[in-house]
Amino acid sequence: MANQDPHAKQLLINYPHDTVELFAPDLLHAYGAVTSIEEVSTEIFNLDPQGRSGFLDVALKCRFADGSQHILLLIEHWSTAQAINYRRTGRYLFELLCRHPRASVLPIMLVTDANVSNADKVADRFTLVIADAPVVDIRFRVHVVNQAWRERIAHSRNVVGSILWVVPDDGRPVERCIEALRNLLPLYPTWEKGALAQLLASMKEFARLKDDQLQQLHHHLRGDPTMSTTLVDLFKADGIAQGKAEGKAEGKAEGKAEGKAEGQIAALLSLVADGDVSLEKARNRLTLWLREGAISQELHDQALRQLSNIS
Repeated sequence: MANQDPHAKQLLINYPHDTVELFAPDLLHAYGAVTSIEEVSTEIFNLDPQGRSGFLDVALKCRFADGSQHILLLIEHWSTAQAINYRRTGRYLFELLCRHPRASVLPIMLVTDANVSNADKVADRFTLVIADAPVVDIRFRVHVVNQAWRERIAHSRNVVGSILWVVPDDGRPVERCIEALRNLLPLYPTWEKGALAQLLASMKEFARLKDDQLQQLHHHLRGDPTMSTTLVDLFKADGIAQGKAEGKAEGKAEGKAEGKAEGQIAALLSLVADGDVSLEKARNRLTLWLREGAISQELHDQALRQLSNIS
């Protein structure tokens, strides 16, 4: 389901420490606690200046306590296993290696396809062999969110894991959400305002709740004395009972992508300054972004003036 994508990206970015702990706990054991996490630019420039640019899902640059490693976590989300594109993800891997030559990159596949019960059916390797000689051999760290995966994280106190808990389809979508909320709510006092509403919207999308099932969930929670009153208040104050939280979460994710227009331009200017992109290609790129509505006329004109200063 395509609607899962903005929720997945928002979830991983908003809770980066939980993301590292969930998908790469071995790094914490090897290098110590994460001392800083930086979300890095995820735009991939098309080799054709008239072509569309694209974004990889999430890239988090981590620094660890022992100071020996700077590791980038490249996390690609796939809601349908059959749609996985290993070549494209391989390109993203090498793109990040070129942009960050002093860092290592760990490629991670997050698969939230409820139809995949056996994780072994999702390949974790892309190889290219010519005349019996290996040319490319990439091993991806694959996380298929199925029943076995859920059992492994059953006792973890992790926001990302609690939301993804609802993915495996056991025929009880409403009950899965209730179980996930019981894991999630004890963590609520540490959240920023509105975070719970966003997480509920993501939970609805990952559980693939239909409208009647969503109403069942709200009815149960309103009558459950063990649930947080804050949760019930959110249904009333934020209109979650009518599905408004979903629009808010998706709107925020999309708005965040639009809000990165200045970051896109800064990345483009940096490439021009380093000599990796010509002035002509940069101008073409700005024109394309303007035409597609990715940037405003004001940002477009400002970027052109900055390009003239570089030249």
